[in-house]
Amino acid sequence: VTEAFVTLHERGLVYRGEYMVNWSPVLGTAVSDLEVDYVEEQGKLYYFDYPLADGSGAIPVATTRPETILGDACVCVHPEDERYKEFVGKLVRVPGTQREVPVIADDYVEREFGTGALKVTPAHDVNDYAIGQRHGLPLLN
Repeated sequence: VTEAFVTLHERGLVYRGEYMVNWSPVLGTAVSDLEVDYVEEQGKLYYFDYPLADGSGAIPVATTRPETILGDACVCVHPEDERYKEFVGKLVRVPGTQREVPVIADDYVEREFGTGALKVTPAHDVNDYAIGQRHGLPLLN
């Protein structure tokens, strides 16, 4: 087994890095992306204001995952959304903390969903992970 991993590593096929995994509390181990069946569920939206660090206002964000707020790495808006264009490049504070994160723009954001502003938690969601990779965001746990 060791020889196989060393060979794969030498060929650049296996590498070490941070990546989000699917954890099974029943199995007590990580599960391959290929073994996960994603299911769309109707969820409840929770609304939070992300205050601008300069105190000039706030960006309202709707989320179905309020429990991941402490892992937020940014607030993301659509680059063509006139409501939020002026905030791109500014800093906001994560609700309940004094930690500042940037406001970024990415085409992934659906302007019509929720408030049109998305909290991005790269260590907790595959789509957020992809946004984080594109924008060089940290994985916070």
